[in-house]
Amino acid sequence: MKNNVSFNSQLTKFGIGVFETIKIKDGHPMYLGLHLDRIFKSINDLDLDINESRSFIETKIIEYIKCEKINNKALRLTMFDEGYNLSIRDIVYNQEIYNRGFKLCISSIKRGDSIIYRHKTTNYFESIHTKKFAADNGYDDAIFTDCYGRILECSMSNIFFIKEGKIYTPHERLPILNGTMKRRIMELCVELKINIEQCDIKITDIEKFEFCFLSNSLMGVMKVSQINKIKFECFNNIFEKLWSKIND
Repeated sequence: MKNNVSFNSQLTKFGIGVFETIKIKDGHPMYLGLHLDRIFKSINDLDLDINESRSFIETKIIEYIKCEKINNKALRLTMFDEGYNLSIRDIVYNQEIYNRGFKLCISSIKRGDSIIYRHKTTNYFESIHTKKFAADNGYDDAIFTDCYGRILECSMSNIFFIKEGKIYTPHERLPILNGTMKRRIMELCVELKINIEQCDIKITDIEKFEFCFLSNSLMGVMKVSQINKIKFECFNNIFEKLWSKIND
């Protein structure tokens, strides 16, 4: 495992690399298979100069968790041309945050249609800049849109809306990172017979929805209390069903 990077690395010079953030719950890496599926698909799709095998990385993750006795933390796997790194950090989401929900604004950045957005690359400046912009203005996060006014995702999460018992979420063909938790939600909707549709959602559509929530691998699902000045209901039966299943 690499704990330092040379100035000759593509990671240092160009920000070329990929990473995954994995929730460790009770000593177990949640949805590890989905995370490894995604990172190795990205390595292949982006033709990255990375040689470690999936089985090798999986073994090293399990060994690292056991050796460091990791529990209820966020584990980051970073892969780049000089090797890989594993690191841990605290999970910042607590019950108080879940109870109040997130306040969102709209990012000033308009995205184009790039393949890069479909992969979790180490060049994360756009998301970090947007997250800071939101925090500096009293919000928890911001929503990216494209030049057509379509909602894409937040800086670190996928977004969902609910209206009349049906969930709507931006289509996977859009320039977004389709998260592991989004995939889990899609599976749960089939299991629970919840109607969910991937579609184009315009900024002007926001006020038509009753409820909004976000998802990522660390937070699970998080309700949204408001987007700019538009406020949403604080309770929704469909959301509660998903919440219960995900936190079971």
